[in-house]
Amino acid sequence: MERREKSMVNFIAYIFFTVGGLFLMKLSGQPIGFILQNGVFHLDISGKMALALVMYATSFLIWTGIVANSELSFIVPFSSAIVSILSVLLGLLVFQEDLNLYKIVGIALAVSGVMLMNYQ
Repeated sequence: MERREKSMVNFIAYIFFTVGGLFLMKLSGQPIGFILQNGVFHLDISGKMALALVMYATSFLIWTGIVANSELSFIVPFSSAIVSILSVLLGLLVFQEDLNLYKIVGIALAVSGVMLMNYQ
């Protein structure tokens, strides 16, 4: 596989694991609980939240490779815009969250910002 193709596969995997982790965090419906009981520390976590953390940790590991091999001034805003857009879409479609003017303008500004920063 060519270097450029491998970079694209890594980027798609990063987006998948990041958005998937966020989706599962929201879907779990509970935060992580830390409990000290009889002098013993316990972690109260659902299966969905555990999977979300694994996905998010995987995205972080992929991200380290992406950052090391990409232009930081491009990849950070580009990936942030994509994650933001996909998160808003998931919120709308799956969790029936509201779409308002601020979200629409924010998405438009994110996309415009990435385009402007990479205009040549």
